[in-house]
Amino acid sequence: MPKFRVTIEGRSYEVDVEQIDDERDQNRGAGSVAAEREETAPQEGSGGLPQGTQVKAPLAGTVLSVFVSKGDSVTKGQVILTLEALKLENEITAPQDGTVKYVVAEGTSAEIGEALAVIE
Repeated sequence: MPKFRVTIEGRSYEVDVEQIDDERDQNRGAGSVAAEREETAPQEGSGGLPQGTQVKAPLAGTVLSVFVSKGDSVTKGQVILTLEALKLENEITAPQDGTVKYVVAEGTSAEIGEALAVIE
């Protein structure tokens, strides 16, 4: 198991990191955050996301602002939301013209590659 040193507010901690492959193991010990994500965001592969082009998070972060709603028409390059990652605000844009079929809520925590929106 790999070990890493993490510094938080000037204090160093040594942590063991374990890769988790089973979805049930990912949610174990994650507390209410994982449970909240399951309730608010459809999971890919579960049939919860509508058909269309997924706009995925390029970095792990928090959604600060959402500028579109489900059913809105968007054009390629239009800013659809702002994602705070690494203390920077990143504008996430529509990859194509279309209609928003799904978009996350403000305040949502996103992992790299997680669907933030679906445009068809």
